Amino acid sequence: MSLHSIGSLFCDSWKLYKERWQVLVEIVLLPTLVVALGYVLLSLGFPFSILGGLIVFIGYIIFVFSMLPVIFSLHHTAGVDASYKATIGWFWPFVWVTILEVFAVMGGFIILIIPGIWLGVALMLMMYVFVSEHRRGIDALRQSKDYIKGYWWAILGRVLLLGLMFFAAMVVIEIPVMIIAGNTARVLVTMLLTLFFVPFSIIYHYVIFENLRALKPEFADAQTKKGTGFIKTSAIVGIVAPVLAVCALVIALGFGIFHNIKYRDRFASPPGYVMQVPSQQ
Repeated sequence: MSLHSIGSLFCDSWKLYKERWQVLVEIVLLPTLVVALGYVLLSLGFPFSILGGLIVFIGYIIFVFSMLPVIFSLHHTAGVDASYKATIGWFWPFVWVTILEVFAVMGGFIILIIPGIWLGVALMLMMYVFVSEHRRGIDALRQSKDYIKGYWWAILGRVLLLGLMFFAAMVVIEIPVMIIAGNTARVLVTMLLTLFFVPFSIIYHYVIFENLRALKPEFADAQTKKGTGFIKTSAIVGIVAPVLAVCALVIALGFGIFHNIKYRDRFASPPGYVMQVPSQQ
């Protein structure tokens, strides 16, 4: 066995999309509508923009979480209600593993940039491991890294290709719509593209995940704790470095304020002093 070719990957993803698109679109419909409503309110200006910003923020949280029932539906061929019921209790564990991933990638960028890029690709299957293998925390990140190890460049190329295709579609479709019909119409078109692209993208990555699981069956049930050292180190750097940066900024600002006050007091006139102006003869 080998990693699917790009043509085979798109073919298998499209086949699975045609089989499951109704259920998957229904799962992501609600969060997509919430985000679209928020952007419409943002386009109306103040005071609607305040409410719009809040709705967009909440919508994106719901949107990210909706990825779990989508993956569950794919893995178990389940319906909308069953997928949401099965994953609703995973919200906080998912928040925790997402935080770990974000800080690990951030720490990699802080270390030398390149480790951040490497981790960004190596940890990209975290959600699929989380849902399909019920792994939590750092174990889900390690499992993703182990699956992608040895196929990093191949996975990067396949992911970039999909992203470039979506970006090209957005540019070709959205810009003419915005010019002709305005920003509100552009938001609606974006929503329609999202309803297609998000389920297809998840299927595309799911096919990659299942392909890698088949290539590395020894990792599917592995319980090893090895291989998490660099991920933990990067996560710690990602947490500590911003805290130190904020502390340094506060100290610098405090020192600057103290220095300005001291400088001002040094050249201030003493109490009761009246400046004498020489009289003109």
